[in-house]
Amino acid sequence: MVLRFFSYFYPPCIGGGEVILQHQAEELARRGWEVHVHTTPYTNLNLSSQVACGSTVERGVHVHRRRSFALPFHNPLEKDAVTPAFLGDALRKADLIVCVGFPSLHLDLLLPRARLAGIPLVVQNYITADYLEEILGGKGGLNKRIRAKYWQNWTRPQLARANLIIADSPAAGAALRSKLGLSNVAVHIGMAVDPREFQISPSEGAAVRAKLGLGDARIVLAPSRLSRQKGADLLVQAMAPLLRERPNWRLVIAGPVNEVDFADEVRRLAAPLGDKVCFTVLPRNELCALLLESAIVALPSRGETVGGVVFEAMYAGALAIVSDAVEAAREDYLEDGQNGLLVPSENIPALQQALQRGMDTDTSAMRAAGRAMIEARFTWSRSVERLVALYEKAKEVRR
Repeated sequence: MVLRFFSYFYPPCIGGGEVILQHQAEELARRGWEVHVHTTPYTNLNLSSQVACGSTVERGVHVHRRRSFALPFHNPLEKDAVTPAFLGDALRKADLIVCVGFPSLHLDLLLPRARLAGIPLVVQNYITADYLEEILGGKGGLNKRIRAKYWQNWTRPQLARANLIIADSPAAGAALRSKLGLSNVAVHIGMAVDPREFQISPSEGAAVRAKLGLGDARIVLAPSRLSRQKGADLLVQAMAPLLRERPNWRLVIAGPVNEVDFADEVRRLAAPLGDKVCFTVLPRNELCALLLESAIVALPSRGETVGGVVFEAMYAGALAIVSDAVEAAREDYLEDGQNGLLVPSENIPALQQALQRGMDTDTSAMRAAGRAMIEARFTWSRSVERLVALYEKAKEVRR
């Protein structure tokens, strides 16, 4: 089986969608599939840095990083980059084509190729229900109005031509059906955990603590990039009085800067707390070690589909505190008070109350329940089994 993913981003660009794609590609390669990823060389979402273009084999996956051109203006219709090589890549041999992320220019290339060659085409779409509503609303200026018309008059019929659209949360799937009238939608929560990454010795955890100057402090960890969407500003404000009253606790914000102005704002909020707040970017093995060392992992997001770091937190044995703007947490995997804590989005007092509960009470039962749920449903092996079943379903659909 030759499978080709087309995606704007792939690691070393770090984000939830990129992590999902990498693990799915690697797991499918381990199962004997010939997996290709066609992508850009950009290493962050704002297109400000990149690695070398070219084709490599990475953990069994054929990765093709194509020369791309960042546009000098904000494109209201697509990502702010063009990748001409996708035109040729779309013609390569394939048994299944998967368009990853937002419907985009490469979807327009892939649809006629798939139709003429009789190749099934799947769209794995990580848009949230809230963001889809915002897009279709068209409020906020000319670009937003153009984008709304584009989605209504062009994107909707393009998506309808795909063999299958895989939404990343129940809410996203429902929105694609109700807002765009699509009938070819399935739901698959893409994020999962690789248990092998958490086979870490106590000495590795101690080394990360020493590197960050954490000593024997108890840790609240926010393992996500610095962008307004992720809500680090809310977390710092909620944590500030708690940290002042609890000398043996520290807040660690571990993730790359995606929005410089926002990162500066968060650092200003954290400045009065001194070394009680640590900002860092860690390699993957050290981040997993830090997850195992953390008592609480917080994701006070302003909106996203899954919140994959929550799965890793639960597996690592931390208490997960999650915003209800994380759609899959709200609707599927997080049972408030049973396997974690769910708080209203952008509600700092509620977030502070949940953090205080995690810091001052026994949450061992919740943490154990969280890990058990991940082991039962969200390892990569179990997740990709469900994904393969959807790919097989897509091959049976005639559009």
